[in-house]
Amino acid sequence: MIILVLPAVFMAWAIGANDSAKAVGTAVGAGVIGFRRAVLLIGVFVILGVFLGGSGVSGTVSGMAEGMSPAQVGLVLFSAATAVTLASLWGRPISTTQSIIGGLVGASLALGLPVDWWTVVKIASAWVLSPLVAALFAVAVYRIYNPLTKRIKCLRNLELAQKWLVFTAAAYSSFNLGANELSNVAGLLQSLGIDGPFKLVLATTLAIGALTFSYNVMMTVGRDISPLGPTSAFSSQFGASLAVSAANLLGLPVSSGQAIVGAISGLGLYKGETVNLKLLVGIVRGWIIAPIAAGALSYLMITLLA
Repeated sequence: MIILVLPAVFMAWAIGANDSAKAVGTAVGAGVIGFRRAVLLIGVFVILGVFLGGSGVSGTVSGMAEGMSPAQVGLVLFSAATAVTLASLWGRPISTTQSIIGGLVGASLALGLPVDWWTVVKIASAWVLSPLVAALFAVAVYRIYNPLTKRIKCLRNLELAQKWLVFTAAAYSSFNLGANELSNVAGLLQSLGIDGPFKLVLATTLAIGALTFSYNVMMTVGRDISPLGPTSAFSSQFGASLAVSAANLLGLPVSSGQAIVGAISGLGLYKGETVNLKLLVGIVRGWIIAPIAAGALSYLMITLLA
């Protein structure tokens, strides 16, 4: 069980180092929330998300691990966490969800277990659709929200309203981080009989990952893709959160990273602002490489060690 628990903790740390940037990156990049306060927000709402909102996603992921031993699942988590950590060192937001699913597929192939390709196709389709849907939601939120802000004549009240709305959107995204990304890990542990209080350990480790290693990825999301003011930050974050929540209701493990990147890029293009296309190409390339790398590493390690 130690061989399972240690990689699970490593995976939770890696999620904090990479995916937490997608929950609060717009708020930090727009200067609404400081880095340490953002980490505290993540810690609180990730705990709520993993306990209250992750049952559908946990069931989907745990079903893909049927027939694997604790040690084999541990190797899957280690492979996925390694891929995510390398991306964090590069400062690129990638999908921890894709890395875990890729690792599970690689392990199943190595062990000769059946792969539920229909579920894989559904999940992959959600990965493609989530940034597009998030972009549409972000534009819709912006079109509703921007005219409302113009009705507020007092500058002080406007600033206060915008800060609280961006804070609320970041809290919502952090909840989704627990309900989706961290629930991928929790689902694998639940399939092997580890449940309950251990979710708190995973959530705390995620917060530590955010505190120690997420700054570069956070700046990529919140500053480098497209310029963000408070209005754009709220619209992008809230639109992405709506897209992820829809996936949670369907039990589909999607990437909050893909959703927020799609939301920021789509809203930037809609507003006619500069969008860093070169950076976007690099991010999309990482989305493709991550699950392949995790799957290949998982296949290799299980073939050699399991």
